Amino acid sequence: MKAAKCISKWIDTVNDWIGRICAFAVLSTFGVIICEVVLRRLFHNPQIWTMDMICMTFGCYIILICAYGFQKKAFVAVDVLYARLPTLGQHILHICTYLCFMVPFLFVLVPESWRFFYRAYVSGEKGYSVWAPPTWPVKLCLFIGLVLMCVQGVSEILKHIIAIGELRTSGGASLTESEAKEGC
Repeated sequence: MKAAKCISKWIDTVNDWIGRICAFAVLSTFGVIICEVVLRRLFHNPQIWTMDMICMTFGCYIILICAYGFQKKAFVAVDVLYARLPTLGQHILHICTYLCFMVPFLFVLVPESWRFFYRAYVSGEKGYSVWAPPTWPVKLCLFIGLVLMCVQGVSEILKHIIAIGELRTSGGASLTESEAKEGC
């Protein structure tokens, strides 16, 4: 269990840092929006590249920050059944839902996103606007974001397995989340 705790803690640390860095990267999108507004409203000189750049940077931001959001429990959860279960049942339900829904979804999307990126990179695929930016950077971000989501999924599953093990060894006494993360 100690190795699983260390792996989970390492994954969480890496995704936490990546998430924090990407959170500041949204300022680049904000900068492009300000540039567009100033050029269009004050100088009456709209640019063809700004809308594509806004969409591309914001798309990269969203996909790269997903693992961070998953780690921080930022996604919507429906607790109709979950709240009525004992702690052990909650951990088992989490593991089952991750294995039934998230793992197959990512198992298909990760390799497909790599092929998606690779085709765009090799062929020199361009965007559909007049500016025609290369599409591979956004597609590479999609692949990286999905890999980060997979890795964070491993961490989350390990945390629940660790918590189940600790519940069993402690005789069913409930552990707090901070107690479950300790040990590495």
